Amino acid sequence: MKLVIFRSSKGDALLISHTNGNGKNSNILVDGGMSTSFKNSVAPYLNKEIKDKNEDIDLLCVSHIDDDHIVGVIKLMELQAQWRVYDFHNGNPGSTANISKPKIVEPPVIKSIWHNSFSEAYDLGESLPAVANALQNIQQMTADFTHEDLMERVNHKATSIKNGITLSQRIRPEQLNIPLNPEYNGKVVKCNQSTIKKNEHTIGDINVSVIGPFSSDLTDLKKKWIAWEEAHSQELEDFYADLSLTALNQPLTMAQLSQILVNSGSVKLGVRDQVSIPNLASIMFLIEADGKTILMTGDGHSDDIIKGLKKNKKLSGDNTKHVDVLKIQHHGASANIDEDFCKRITADHYVFCGNGTHTNPEIKVLEVIFNSRKGSSSEKSKNAEVDNPFTFWFSANPGDKLTKHQKEHMTKVKEKMEGFKASHPDFEFKFMPKNKHHQTIAL
Repeated sequence: MKLVIFRSSKGDALLISHTNGNGKNSNILVDGGMSTSFKNSVAPYLNKEIKDKNEDIDLLCVSHIDDDHIVGVIKLMELQAQWRVYDFHNGNPGSTANISKPKIVEPPVIKSIWHNSFSEAYDLGESLPAVANALQNIQQMTADFTHEDLMERVNHKATSIKNGITLSQRIRPEQLNIPLNPEYNGKVVKCNQSTIKKNEHTIGDINVSVIGPFSSDLTDLKKKWIAWEEAHSQELEDFYADLSLTALNQPLTMAQLSQILVNSGSVKLGVRDQVSIPNLASIMFLIEADGKTILMTGDGHSDDIIKGLKKNKKLSGDNTKHVDVLKIQHHGASANIDEDFCKRITADHYVFCGNGTHTNPEIKVLEVIFNSRKGSSSEKSKNAEVDNPFTFWFSANPGDKLTKHQKEHMTKVKEKMEGFKASHPDFEFKFMPKNKHHQTIAL
């Protein structure tokens, strides 16, 4: 089994491949990163290493709707549509349409997709067109103000939710006709709390155990939204009035619009309330094949990961687990992880997706994880594998073409890694090689 880490800008894009015993691989693509990084990094690999080898993407998992996870997937869907149109007319002698060959190489077939669509998750029903219209307006009105923290957050959420709607429409039967959540009869992907077997899915020789989100958590999140809206009703009303949203042709209710706003403020390590609603609803799962394990965490929270592993009986008797690969949740943001998680869940390989945007991966997260392996007795994990060699993998490089802020942060990350290495020579770290678009963990 192998995990391919793509150069994915500030987002996630990862591919899990494992031989299926027939001379080919089963492939699971998790998220697509940003648009440019998808074009430059993900698309060429999918074409060369999957399509040209007559393999498929057996499962495409969109962990959640934030733009740094879904935008590349939208690009993949657009590419699928372009190639279908081109192949149809190019293979039809009677066609008179002048269809140009797509500029990006042809992607492989996508056999199924896991995607908890915005309409399913929030049950907007007939208001969906109005939501899409409002999101488009919000995205346009805030696009020129993304240097301001609040405006950037609003623009980010508007873009993400709009893209979630776009993806849901694109994969419908009348368009690309990609089976949506087939193991769940088209309903949301979630961790079943009563029957563990319903969380177990097989893709070739890969076993996938869904550990999140929980149905009860999704319901609880909706309740928290309502309570938050009530507590901030005047603030929201004033905010949206300033954006002239009352001028929309189809104005939405305050409850619908307020789902876009993210409450700002300082973030402490592991504080779940500081994690956004879409992030907490991330699809998370444990991969198992030939005795190897990969834990995919999306942008979820450490409490939910532990809860899901425990529910699926994937923890040991002392509620701990060691995996071969741990994809660190939310690019190494401090709100999503804490010391207890780092001591209970250890790995041979820790993967950090991100390029310094929003100071992710955060220095204190890197320190906490490292100290769980090399720190004092109170900081170290009690897992039997605690003293095993381990590696930090990064999807970016400080030498990349980055903004000043991103470069400054990634340089600090590099300096921190070099400090770790100097004090503990058996520790390894690997930034994305310059001028390379992916790196691979072979298990």
